[in-house]
Amino acid sequence: MSGDAELRLGIIGIGKVGLTHLAALKSLKDTGLLNIEINAVSDSDIGKSKEAAKEFNVPSVYDDHIDLINDANVDIVYICTPTSKHTDMVKEAARANKAIFCVKPIAHSCPQVRDLNAVALASSVPTSAGLVLRYDPFLLYAKRLIEKNDFGKPLLANIRDDQHFPLEQEEYSQWRSDTSVPGGGILLHQGIQDIDVLSWFFGDIVNVYAQVGFYSESGVEDQASLIMRHEDGTTSTINLVWHWLERPNERKIEFFFEKGLIEIILESGSTHLDYHIRGEEPVRINSENTEQVLLEHLDLSSDNLALDIHETLSNAGINKQLALNYSFLKAIQSGETPYPSFQEAVLAHKIVDAAYESSNKQTPIDIL
Repeated sequence: MSGDAELRLGIIGIGKVGLTHLAALKSLKDTGLLNIEINAVSDSDIGKSKEAAKEFNVPSVYDDHIDLINDANVDIVYICTPTSKHTDMVKEAARANKAIFCVKPIAHSCPQVRDLNAVALASSVPTSAGLVLRYDPFLLYAKRLIEKNDFGKPLLANIRDDQHFPLEQEEYSQWRSDTSVPGGGILLHQGIQDIDVLSWFFGDIVNVYAQVGFYSESGVEDQASLIMRHEDGTTSTINLVWHWLERPNERKIEFFFEKGLIEIILESGSTHLDYHIRGEEPVRINSENTEQVLLEHLDLSSDNLALDIHETLSNAGINKQLALNYSFLKAIQSGETPYPSFQEAVLAHKIVDAAYESSNKQTPIDIL
């Protein structure tokens, strides 16, 4: 695709996640950072589709997703629906030769994701997975710190991820209470992001021991704890919980090294990064210090950006979603392979499956 060709998009699924992507895509369109048009939306609730079409000035509205996929004015399909619908939609979009973005998790199990990746590869269509933390500016800043400083050998990595229960409060998603639709609970839907982060930072995971817990009546796990060993010997742990507490969602990330420590707080009201290298004073990094790293990661220079584009990319709360969408669409425009693709999702799903197996069998599982 030529560098200035118009990218024509269609969005399937107008729930919370779909609206988040619509907002990010509209920001990209409005700033002129990419030449894109959002040409169609679809949802089984036609009222949601019409409301979104009005808000985002989308010309075509469908109640059947296949009509959106077959729309000649749509070249790129965003799949933002409940998990159980992904398999058919991905295959239909691939058969129609449409580029595909799919929110995480891609499917209920790793074999299903492998199958979808194979279908997409056979059809030669680009894919992207919604592993959005790879575009979080604080994590990118941490990557830069590790590259530029001598932290020494990694000793332990830990992520505590606590979130409001998605059947309560502003996180409400009715479909998550039907176990056949989400395919799993917090391990599959939240833990997959944390697993992906740890693999991204510390390499392949070769062994996992996990315990999952069921404390609500939802039928899916709402607590999970994992201990993992990476190929280089690093140990990492993840603790996940859905709760009903009156507090912000929060990810606390800790990376311990022989010569230093990096701590990151995400998603709470006090998002920041602290690092301490042995023999030096501790340093705190706030959001304004991470913007340039994100721009450089996207191959953008703040010196050459118009003010409105810079402000859009710097908008807290949407920046990682906007960055993920920009990277995906820019790759398609440039004829490159999007990142992260379904292949990265296969690797994350493999660990999720092994964690469920470990919990069921009450034993560590080697990742083959």
